Amino acid sequence: MAQRASVLTQPYRAYDRVERGGFDEELARVGRGSPCGEYLRRFWQPVALSSEIKDLPVALRIMGEDLVLFRDGRGRLGLLEKACPHRGTSLEYGKVQERGIRCCYHGWHFDVDGTILDTPGEPAGSPIKDRICHGAYPTHEYEGIVFAYMGPEDQKPDFPIYDLFVRPGKRLVTAKVHSPCNWLQIRENEMDPVHITFLHTRLFGVQFQPVYGALPTMEWCETPVGMMYVTVRRWGDYLYLRSNDMILPNIARVAGIEDGEGETVFDRRGGTTNWVVPVDDTNSLTIGWDDVEEQLPGDGRDGYMDRMTRAGKNFIGPFDVGQTGEPTYEQRQRAPGDWDAWVSQGKVARHGWENLAESDRGVSMYRKLLRRGILAVRRGEDPPGIVRGQTAPLPTYSNNTVKRVARGATDEADRALSLAFGRAVNEKVLSGALRGEGWRNAMFPLPRP
Repeated sequence: MAQRASVLTQPYRAYDRVERGGFDEELARVGRGSPCGEYLRRFWQPVALSSEIKDLPVALRIMGEDLVLFRDGRGRLGLLEKACPHRGTSLEYGKVQERGIRCCYHGWHFDVDGTILDTPGEPAGSPIKDRICHGAYPTHEYEGIVFAYMGPEDQKPDFPIYDLFVRPGKRLVTAKVHSPCNWLQIRENEMDPVHITFLHTRLFGVQFQPVYGALPTMEWCETPVGMMYVTVRRWGDYLYLRSNDMILPNIARVAGIEDGEGETVFDRRGGTTNWVVPVDDTNSLTIGWDDVEEQLPGDGRDGYMDRMTRAGKNFIGPFDVGQTGEPTYEQRQRAPGDWDAWVSQGKVARHGWENLAESDRGVSMYRKLLRRGILAVRRGEDPPGIVRGQTAPLPTYSNNTVKRVARGATDEADRALSLAFGRAVNEKVLSGALRGEGWRNAMFPLPRP
């Protein structure tokens, strides 16, 4: 009998495989006290859409904690532990009051900060309401999304405002999707640009635009807010650069859809911004906004959305392709999307089974940055990405840039040209030279093809 091994090197030898390592405990566990759970709790996290909060309490599970969210008669949001501290009855059946909420069982009355206002079934003068307090978390409502801070109160950071939140000419439309798997395998998808070529273009038909079928040059780099990828595709007479941001710890800014057939520089329109928030170790929510552009066509731009608008046609947005489990199983087999790719990795992806390759450098970099943040929390420090004393929107870097660039003399020369183009654009992006009106006359000196 052949000796069993963790990596197979010959055909038809599945029997010879031994079980390799399981999932990454440090990054996958999200409960209180776990390394990644403590790290994620240092940041404001979205927990619900404002539209979900009506006249009844909303039961939530976030990072392994069972909570209830409500808006009282004064318009204030309360996010409390779900189990009443009296006898454990769920406050999802509570009665929302002008101030706070009452438990359905014995009428205990809680303010939005967890203060017990009244225990009506107890004797007059009972001190119990003054001796204890119910668990509550601070909330912040912004552009149709409710955020919570679930970390130590004395370390609460500012709610961060990024430039993409306040970019003029767009309106934000909320979106929320559930995935029955660990948060990390969802979030890593955004630093894996090569999957767009195969999953979304070559294998199952063109889901976005044909340009994405061209295999790009790929590089990754750290940024002041996290990391980004820089991909460049040759498409006819044009080079098309696309970059996506990963804002630590769990925000992705995904660039809008382009077709690579008209010039535009540092184009930040038509994208999407979302968080992947753990429900628990094996369930996650993707919550955020899609940008709806209200000033098209753009002045001086000739991007995909500009040309489609001029022609009176609709353009595809980054989430117009189904990214949920709503289609039937057969439909998803015939035309799978990102949702199918990350959910099918299992409830928690087993890193010990992976064979990471050159195109996975972004995944490796992201895991490295997460571990860096976890280590900072262990040391009692603010992890990278924490915002305090903010005075201006924080810059982000995701963009589409398309320029007419003569093809190199050979495929090898053109690939080198693509890499040089990506680096030249990215240098200006990171320096801030393309912000404001800086994009209009941007030049990117390149070696002769």
